[in-house]
Amino acid sequence: MTRRIFVDTEWLTAPWEQGFELLWIGLADEEGTSWSAIDAAIDLEPHVHGSIVPLIPAEELRLTRTEIGAAVERFCGDVDEFWAWVPTAASVAEWFGLGDEAADLYARFWDVDLQLLRGLIDPWPDGWPSALHNLRVAAERAGVELPPRARDHLNPRVHARWNQQLFEKIRRAGGP
Repeated sequence: MTRRIFVDTEWLTAPWEQGFELLWIGLADEEGTSWSAIDAAIDLEPHVHGSIVPLIPAEELRLTRTEIGAAVERFCGDVDEFWAWVPTAASVAEWFGLGDEAADLYARFWDVDLQLLRGLIDPWPDGWPSALHNLRVAAERAGVELPPRARDHLNPRVHARWNQQLFEKIRRAGGP
């Protein structure tokens, strides 16, 4: 049986900006198990009025990068596929106010969730996938309606669970 992991990450700066690093990660599997943690080394105080930091529950795990990497590796186990919601290039350009550089930046960072996982796990386990599957594209191909988003959908655990629910809709519609 194929083991699929649904991933979402949050960061305080765009992937192409100086200081880019993982802030918060959420994972879910097809059985409905989920996990999330925050990088304990990041000072959240300057960002308390942003869109992400206010969503962090008080009880959220705060771990070192090494601890996060070990926990991700345990959670993923013998993973066969990684899946994430990947926005369109146009959406990314709009969100970040990009101009002519948008296409190049999107091409380099469309799979930022997987890039961040690879940065946590070193060495990358033999047999782990080296590519990310795009849920947005799969949903469009399957013609499925997106599940409603929760108010706190920017919480990576919530979003990873949403990714898993979307995958189930895609599967029921005859997709992957």
